[in-house]
Amino acid sequence: MTKRARDAGPAARSNPPASRVPAARLFPSPAELLDPRGPYLIPLLLLFATRIIAWRAIGGGAEDAYITYRYAHHLAAGNGLVYNPGEHVMGFSSPLWTVWNALGFLLTRQPLLWSRATSLLADVITLLVLARLLARTISTTAAWCFACFFAAWPYFAAVAMSGMESSLVLAWIALAAGLLGTGSTLAGPVVGALALTRPEGLVAAAVLSLGLSGRARILAAAIVALGLAALFAVFGTIVPQSLVAKASIYGAPGPWAGRYWWDWLSPIPLGRRSRLGDVALLSLLTLLWAPTVVVGARMMWRARRSALALATAAAVVVWLGYVVVGAGYFWWYLAVPLGGISLLAAAGFPQIARGPALYVVAALTIAGAWIPSRQLYVGRWQEESGTFGVAASYLREHARPGDKAFLEPIGMIGYEAPLRIVDEVGLVSPRVAARRRQGAGWYADVVTVERPDWLVLRHGLMRTGEAFAGAGAPFRSAAERDSTLARFQPMAQSDPQLSDQTLMILRRIR
Repeated sequence: MTKRARDAGPAARSNPPASRVPAARLFPSPAELLDPRGPYLIPLLLLFATRIIAWRAIGGGAEDAYITYRYAHHLAAGNGLVYNPGEHVMGFSSPLWTVWNALGFLLTRQPLLWSRATSLLADVITLLVLARLLARTISTTAAWCFACFFAAWPYFAAVAMSGMESSLVLAWIALAAGLLGTGSTLAGPVVGALALTRPEGLVAAAVLSLGLSGRARILAAAIVALGLAALFAVFGTIVPQSLVAKASIYGAPGPWAGRYWWDWLSPIPLGRRSRLGDVALLSLLTLLWAPTVVVGARMMWRARRSALALATAAAVVVWLGYVVVGAGYFWWYLAVPLGGISLLAAAGFPQIARGPALYVVAALTIAGAWIPSRQLYVGRWQEESGTFGVAASYLREHARPGDKAFLEPIGMIGYEAPLRIVDEVGLVSPRVAARRRQGAGWYADVVTVERPDWLVLRHGLMRTGEAFAGAGAPFRSAAERDSTLARFQPMAQSDPQLSDQTLMILRRIR
């Protein structure tokens, strides 16, 4: 058999004799797993190596992970699923991840350790299940391509260590597709649980449900209905306030303004390339992405009734949703779309590669991406720790339990300090999001109504009166800015080198 025929995979060549068709399995067998010639052992070792490197280099979770940790802490302590005690607002995006971290808090008291270990396990599941589906549906070479990219690309290692739920969502998509491929009765419950991982998980679950039997689909729908009913009973809504606030404050400018979701796939420059670090790294592979994704899409279409095609479609539909809306970029959102695009590229890469040259170029590019990625991901954590973490430490030591604070970065500060939080975006304060939608003067009005004991704001807002991000001018005039801030005394700042991004901590004096 020629290399071209081997790489074409079962979907594109004649059916082999039944005696040569392996039984459908979710994971590779022990013999397959330990075979260094297969697409599992070496990528799996590479995955462990990259995740350990990221674990050691990145000293803490992402800022937003600590929002979930505060919810989890309150739930574990018996206060209910709340951010501020007594306020039932769904300020988290992942019910499943939040409850899982509450269990971790009960068992370990170390939510970051718990979430990182969970994400590592999730990445192992993603690699093994999707590589196996690729090997069975497309080709072994395609499985090698995906497994090595997923194991070695620095973004996936960093997001697994972030404390966010992204690795879990991707693993749940992989697991649901793998179970569909084996005909397991567990496929329905897993698809149902996927819908509760994030709002995007609900979309992915709808795509994967196309492959379920009627009974399994009913079971998945029942799990979703029970989960949403429980959320409605607690919060009076099934739509996360975090989603409502981000959509209303950051807007939905459409695919052109939000082209950071897709311009790295285009070999034609579409204006200035995005400076977002994760996207800039992907641009290193643009000349390989473009042809391999197109060819891979054709391969997936040929295998469109397969579990692999459903998994790919589930991830790609999430990506298309971001593209069409022009969703605001939060770096952990990229995991599911990049997983789907990677599956397409892995399916197409063996079809355009002739000889080892392109494989060597791709491997060197991926390895080289670790040089700027250290500055990006370690630097991102150091910046957050040096701003939000410093403010959190100060307020933990100086604020009284129950003091009210008005601020925007509510992750680390909210988790560490004994404060009742009113947040600028409205993730846990719906009244703030509603006021911001009404226009200018929202900051002054919120301070007047809420009478916070503390303000935590960027120096740029104090200097210019302009918001860091989002809709609505904070003040109607410079005079209103000055009179609002005159009620507070500056107490500390996150950085001795004052800049517009420096966090200022102010305490009410009148």
